[in-house]
Amino acid sequence: MIRVVLQACGPLRETFGAPELGFELADGATLGDLLDRIGADHGERLAGSIWNLRERRFRGPVVIMAGSRAVKDRATPLHDQQVVRLYKAVVGG
Repeated sequence: MIRVVLQACGPLRETFGAPELGFELADGATLGDLLDRIGADHGERLAGSIWNLRERRFRGPVVIMAGSRAVKDRATPLHDQQVVRLYKAVVGG
């Protein structure tokens, strides 16, 4: 098992109701596994705002950061004690 910490940054903290959430995932877990767990544990509450319940993914301008890089590929591997950060992208001009 690995432990992954999800940090919701900025206005997403209110959406999740906490600045950090911990997830226990199987060894070899990927970003897709984390997204599936987010959907299972929080999807109903997040649906309609930033979460696409049917597709188990964030909607709109949500950026997922693992380390110092943005990740989108569900196959991206995660490791024990990894911190994954969520940011709501600022758009406009």
